[in-house]
Amino acid sequence: MAALRRTASVTWTGSAREGRGTFRVGSGALVAPFTYNSRFKGDSETNPEELLLAAQAGCLTMAFAAALKEQQVEPATIETSAELDLVPYESGGYRIPKMRLKMVVSVDLGQDELEAALQRAMDMCPICNALTGTDIQVTVNPASTDGLL
Repeated sequence: MAALRRTASVTWTGSAREGRGTFRVGSGALVAPFTYNSRFKGDSETNPEELLLAAQAGCLTMAFAAALKEQQVEPATIETSAELDLVPYESGGYRIPKMRLKMVVSVDLGQDELEAALQRAMDMCPICNALTGTDIQVTVNPASTDGLL
């Protein structure tokens, strides 16, 4: 299979603290504004870190569904949440030392089978592979028996 190329662009106007930016993905499916305040002060627009988390969660969730399919299992629902911490360097700038994801899956499998599928998914996920060197911690649990995630 030929390599797939994906594209994205950002336009930024003004200074880092007072300016405004716009993310655009190549498919046109997402155009989103961002600012210093949305990144570091909690304003309601998005930021690069949220997009990274969404990419990580989306990629790993799809890879997990594929890993389950390899086991001849099809989940009804997979819910994935993700979080990270931006840690400042004393010299300036930030780093992301760790990402934490939690997956809840509606499927009739034991914890060992879920963990095996998770490991396979992490091996298949290109975003996980691109983030080599970042501590990616993932937990996977079956949905509660009452059908609620």
